[in-house]
Amino acid sequence: MLSQSDQIESSALKIGVIVNLMMAIAGWIAFSLTGSEALLLDGNFSLISSVTTIAAILIIHKKHKRTSVFPYGRYFYESFFTFSKGILILGLIIAALIQNILKIIAFIEGDQLEKLKTGPILIYMALMIFLCFGLAFLYQHKNKKIHFQSSILNVETKASKIDGFMTIAVGIALVLTTFVPESSKLSFLLYIGDSIIVILMCLFLFQTPFEVIKGGFIELAGGSLQDKEAVHEIEMIVKNLLPNGLQMNNCHISKTGSSHLVLVYASSSTTTIATETVNQYRNSLHEKLEVKYPNSEVEIVFR
Repeated sequence: MLSQSDQIESSALKIGVIVNLMMAIAGWIAFSLTGSEALLLDGNFSLISSVTTIAAILIIHKKHKRTSVFPYGRYFYESFFTFSKGILILGLIIAALIQNILKIIAFIEGDQLEKLKTGPILIYMALMIFLCFGLAFLYQHKNKKIHFQSSILNVETKASKIDGFMTIAVGIALVLTTFVPESSKLSFLLYIGDSIIVILMCLFLFQTPFEVIKGGFIELAGGSLQDKEAVHEIEMIVKNLLPNGLQMNNCHISKTGSSHLVLVYASSSTTTIATETVNQYRNSLHEKLEVKYPNSEVEIVFR
């Protein structure tokens, strides 16, 4: 049985599968009408997003299962998905960059390229902008409902925005070519205008996948939680619930997917402290954290 936060996450991703598939078909149709390789890449990107989103839905149903090998659950699946999706996004951006650089080089070397056709580009642009940024808004809205705890919805939001910006770039290039006469000094835009715009957009968006990869890698490696606001909030909860006779020396907080691990390094300020007091403190922390940080694990370490 999925929790409410899992249901919210899963429902958003199911819509994402359908929308990405629609965008893939739209990209292929637009490519057949305009001849723009960038639109073909756009369609392929949407298809890959649709397939990976199905994988993300399966992860939601598997991540809570605890075994002797994974006693805290399989939340690392989410972190691995984030890491892999970041690499995928980076790969697609690099592919788009190389593909369009080669197209420009071929044009400079005198290869005969087909003139870009605008076709129904304005209709395609309007549809894709609505779908891409509408999907990004949906993901972000659903993630906000669960206090932005979903790594999957976070990376899918960024992927949808990148897809939208790419579409805008190609669309602008194709529309601008309609105003360029064959005899103009800018006539090269009739052949490689989309490539120039795509390269500029790739350079502009280059940082995003690195941020996604970095976040996924830190989670997989068990590093400290990078959200400073969340760290401060959790540390305040740890301090405010401290019982008499117990003092906190340090606190380590890590995040793996939608799960948080809070290690409280403590010591007794009295000669002895009852085991029951420590257990009550641990349970109180767990109950308080579960409100905003579901799937949390709390451990009290004496040293």
